[in-house]
Amino acid sequence: MSVDVKVLAWKLDTMFMLRRIMLNKTTNNTGLYMGQLPILAYICHNDGCTQKEISDWLNVSPASIALSTKRLQKAGFIKKTVDKDNLRCNRLSVTESGSETAFKCREAMNVFDTEMFSGIGEEGLEQFNKTLDIFINNLTGGEGLDVDFVPMMEMDETIQKRIKFRKEKEKDDTDEEPA
Repeated sequence: MSVDVKVLAWKLDTMFMLRRIMLNKTTNNTGLYMGQLPILAYICHNDGCTQKEISDWLNVSPASIALSTKRLQKAGFIKKTVDKDNLRCNRLSVTESGSETAFKCREAMNVFDTEMFSGIGEEGLEQFNKTLDIFINNLTGGEGLDVDFVPMMEMDETIQKRIKFRKEKEKDDTDEEPA
């Protein structure tokens, strides 16, 4: 039995579309626009970074990042500070509102991703990871992607710590209430 690559490509497109819809639903309730979560995550873990650093990390135009950071600033998620050594350079930092929003969005996406990959098992996930690497190599001519996923991974670790802390706090709060 042969598998039609067109069907596989269609299934990939469907999966990406469903994931994008989920991300859209998650961010719509927060005031974030599509594509701003990775920017916010980067700023969370690279306090004082520049727009150029973000555009290099995401491999998008500086103009695109300039527009996104302007919107993020207007929404109160980030603040820009002029670099004292280079007046043409803005340093970016996340506000408390921006940090909380980023964590809530990542938390929702982590739940979605866990659900999406449930039932596959460790061996299946390892094989899928290898298959994705092959896709990326095929599409980039063997060069792969020069993307640093560390900010997202760090944010996930922080989210897990905050979830654990909140659950422990909720448990403590219920323990303290009179019966």
